[in-house]
Amino acid sequence: MKGDPIPSSPPDAHLADRRPIHTMNHLCRVPHLSLQLVVILAFTVHAFTAVTPASGEKAPPSDPNERVTLNGTVRDTSDNILPNVSVHVLSEQTTTNHSASDRSDAASTQTDRDGEFFLTVHASTPIRLRLTKEGYNEKLLTITDTDAPVETAMVAKTDDTGLIQHTAQISMSHCLGAIRRDRERYQGRPMDESLYREIVERFGEEPHDEAIFRIYLPPETPKLNGLFLISEHGVGGPMMESPLVRKFADRHRLALVGVLGDVIQRGIYPASALDSVLAQIAQRTQHPEMTTVPVFTFGHSNGTGFSASYAAMRPDRVIGWVSFHSGGSWHLIFPGVEKVPGLIMHGDQDSYFDQGQMSAVKDLRRQRNAPVALLVDGESGHWPRDRDATFSLVTKFCESCLRLRFSGWQRNAEQLAWPDEDLQTPAIDSGWLGEHYDREQGGMQTLAIFPYSQFPGERSTANWLPDETFAQAWQNYAATGKP
Repeated sequence: MKGDPIPSSPPDAHLADRRPIHTMNHLCRVPHLSLQLVVILAFTVHAFTAVTPASGEKAPPSDPNERVTLNGTVRDTSDNILPNVSVHVLSEQTTTNHSASDRSDAASTQTDRDGEFFLTVHASTPIRLRLTKEGYNEKLLTITDTDAPVETAMVAKTDDTGLIQHTAQISMSHCLGAIRRDRERYQGRPMDESLYREIVERFGEEPHDEAIFRIYLPPETPKLNGLFLISEHGVGGPMMESPLVRKFADRHRLALVGVLGDVIQRGIYPASALDSVLAQIAQRTQHPEMTTVPVFTFGHSNGTGFSASYAAMRPDRVIGWVSFHSGGSWHLIFPGVEKVPGLIMHGDQDSYFDQGQMSAVKDLRRQRNAPVALLVDGESGHWPRDRDATFSLVTKFCESCLRLRFSGWQRNAEQLAWPDEDLQTPAIDSGWLGEHYDREQGGMQTLAIFPYSQFPGERSTANWLPDETFAQAWQNYAATGKP
């Protein structure tokens, strides 16, 4: 059966009155085509009685008492079943109304846990259907041919940039800043459940605040390989909307998950507070693997607290973390962060670059043998001079971490799926080392790079780089501002 959209409800009408969710003036927007999560609905129709007209003759008018059974399966474009979709048959008298709230339903059902439904209706045509599901735009169909299968599409509700939105109420006690209420007592301790309970018992439970999540799902992806968790504090918002970053996500079958709101964008603890919301998003998007797949993290300015803290709390899950022009050094040295490769970027002209970041990186290397490096742009302040160049460098770092953390990466390099294995511990002596930036000299600098065993200087404090490919990109960026 064929289904034609009712003209009064164009498929993109829902976007006409959307507004950006951000209220932060510094989060610029990057135009991009909307991502549409499409749900395919296939019907088959069986009549209790059928009349076959002679060849060339028109079918007689339908018997008003004749009924047909519609049955179908609802899926999304990743071929995942979509349960709990409401399928409504609209009566003849109500289909002319434009407001969904004013319409009544002649019959209705829901898809079951397998995404299937059965619905018996009068056989007279046209048959008008209304499909609804939380998180998706209403879809109206007019069925005129009861002999052919119906195929239609539902579109997920998105913001003006094509990203799916999810909100959650989270206690401000989970904000990383709570740890700094008593730095001497709490800073430097593992950010686990016991620390959270101790702080709440001492200071009381803080009120809840709204956390906003924006999700980009790569198209035609039955199963995600991983997530890229991005604090939208600062340049993270444009990063979520960057075509370059989305292409990276498409290539590796990564979902981009942006976080915004005071309770989360600067860091959240313990890890279960974020994990529980990811479980909600996994259920909503029909990607249960979101709760277990490996992740990258990114944060700008104080958003470094988000990227570094999750790496410190989940070193078995985080492939690599990036700090872009951090607002301080304390969130670079969380216990456990040394177990995950990290890239710490900064601008030499950034007024926040005098908070001890250079010494923090050297201490991480010397005291914990951490796989981290500092990359300084000699002509940059707190913001990137060239966003695309910055985002390109970040994605190159992520790809070097994939080569490092998966022992079977080379043999799977041309495959869509990542190797199904635990993340490997970084082998420090198999990486590359780079010289330190000279702040007294300033400006753009070409820093020497060597294989670990050939580095002529002090290896214990030198910048650590995952492999030769990224070492060259790191060197180029420091010299030219481009990888």
